[in-house]
Amino acid sequence: MMKKNYSFYKKTNEVYFSGEIAFPIVLILIASLITYGLLYFFGAPIAIFFNVFISWCSYFYLYNYGKSSIHITFDFLKGVVLILTVLLFVDYGVYTFVVYQKTGLFNTFYFRFWLVVLLGIPILYYAFKYSRYYFEERTMAVNYLKVSLEVYHDKELFICIDSIQFVNTSNRTMSDVKLEKPLCYYSEAELKKMDDSDRNYYLEKDIFSNTIHMPFDADCLFMSWYSIIEDKYYDIEVPFPFEKLVIEQEKYPTDVSAALRGKKTKRLNLHIHANGGVRLFNSDMVLIDLAENFPSVITDEVRNNKIEFHRRSHEYYNDPKAFSALVEKIKSSNGIEERFLIKNKLILWSMNVSGLKGENYLEVFDVSFSEYKSEIDALKIPALKSLPKKLEIVYRGNYLYDWLTLRINTQKLYQFIHRLTEGNDEIPVAFELVFEDSLTDLKFRIIVNEKSIVFNDWKITIHKDRKQDMEDHLLDIDEDQQKRSLLKEAWDLVANKQYDLAQEKCDEIMAIDPRYGFAYFLEARLVWYKEGFEACYTKKDYFIAKTEHEPAALAHIYNSFGCILDLELRYEESLSYFEKAILTNPKEGTYVCNLAEIYCKLNNPKKAFEAAEKSKKTGHESPTLNAILESKGMHYS
Repeated sequence: MMKKNYSFYKKTNEVYFSGEIAFPIVLILIASLITYGLLYFFGAPIAIFFNVFISWCSYFYLYNYGKSSIHITFDFLKGVVLILTVLLFVDYGVYTFVVYQKTGLFNTFYFRFWLVVLLGIPILYYAFKYSRYYFEERTMAVNYLKVSLEVYHDKELFICIDSIQFVNTSNRTMSDVKLEKPLCYYSEAELKKMDDSDRNYYLEKDIFSNTIHMPFDADCLFMSWYSIIEDKYYDIEVPFPFEKLVIEQEKYPTDVSAALRGKKTKRLNLHIHANGGVRLFNSDMVLIDLAENFPSVITDEVRNNKIEFHRRSHEYYNDPKAFSALVEKIKSSNGIEERFLIKNKLILWSMNVSGLKGENYLEVFDVSFSEYKSEIDALKIPALKSLPKKLEIVYRGNYLYDWLTLRINTQKLYQFIHRLTEGNDEIPVAFELVFEDSLTDLKFRIIVNEKSIVFNDWKITIHKDRKQDMEDHLLDIDEDQQKRSLLKEAWDLVANKQYDLAQEKCDEIMAIDPRYGFAYFLEARLVWYKEGFEACYTKKDYFIAKTEHEPAALAHIYNSFGCILDLELRYEESLSYFEKAILTNPKEGTYVCNLAEIYCKLNNPKKAFEAAEKSKKTGHESPTLNAILESKGMHYS
């Protein structure tokens, strides 16, 4: 069906200065340096002979490399002459320089002409290549749209796809869909030998999944394929509603101009099913939905070739008898019809998930090849939708941890539902997923009319590293909540002057996290309150060392020692501690206000007022700050 004179998207190679170009240039420069020495000391005949010699030897090696016999041909001589011409032209500049050194004569016109040619040819060459690259990339970006295309079909249909192309018939352009060989169909014995990741990969692999380039204003979808199970060949041409696509500017890569990045649209999903049915859709709408198409006639030779081609893509079923037996088994199983029914049926279902800690949401992949994100609470509301075939649980932490995948046997699930509802599609169905403490011990129940049945036809895949990261993050959250709670209790005790009880709380915090900086700030205050200024001040290096990894706590320590020195009337010494606190945490206005107060006490109203204004800009408010601002740095209370 596809016309040979249709054009399609062609990838252009970016132009850059490679080592392949640099290498011969370096060799030419080395040859020129040697020629300079020969010209200067031995004269032109020796220099010319040297250039003839290296031209002959270098091209002799290149021309005869890998050949079993050596011949001096006319083509070989042409190559030698070409290399010699390039070398002698470059050597003209060397010759001019030698003549100038020996005679003082310099022909400016010829030298400039030589220089222009020597530099101009490479510049023009690369300017031409860059211009052609830009023009071709721009042409492709203007004429073609980037689309992620995924093609599916029931694996048991055994389909050989000849072509899938989106075509603009008016300007005779088409997409660049390049199909590979059919998917391998594995026997049960082969599947059992695979590890879980390989088995899931092959069972869930798309027929085709790649970014294609669709011509703008494409008006037709051309498709042709042979279904072995049905023994039917389809060769169809379907109108394509390009105007329904939502087109947007491609954002990536950001280091490429928008003109060359082109435009894109949402991913397209193409599903081929029995009787020549075709369904093309994206996340917004269904673009093409044909329940069936009429088959075309093909010769027995073509038919047999396609069967053999598909058969040879398998290992276990490569044997003709085994393959024929498999075909008959599939035809009599009724599995294709049942899966097609399930794919197109909407069930009124809801889901309740319990036993998970932290914030989790679900990535739902259903039997109609749709996928969507859902908060767990949203799934509790019954709604008509396709049955889920795969659920991925994603934990929201420092980043998104997709730590668990649940794969569901949807045929078994539908059979359970059909039995419980007695075929009444209007009865709501509830799925209940209960995770035990280990998070891998899962109970899956189906509830219909208050009847509950345990469903076991599913498999869990745990991504161990991500699960461990999630558990570590949850543990950090629990520890942080414990520390904050104990810290608040301790400061309440400090306010009531129950210092010994506060110290016990401080010790509990350090037992949970020996590196928690604010526990050491609390301890520093307790030493001050219980043992006095000197006892606390002598331990300042200890407290600074214990909090230097945590800037917010370290800033509190510096500020605390500044306050201690302030109360001891050692204003000059306190200045440096407040300045260190500000440098460690410049967003905290309290430290800047304390600095302004010290400047007031040192009778430096200018610096006090400047510091007060900076404190106000951070958002800090206090009576002391207002007093300094109103008095222009003269008073602090």
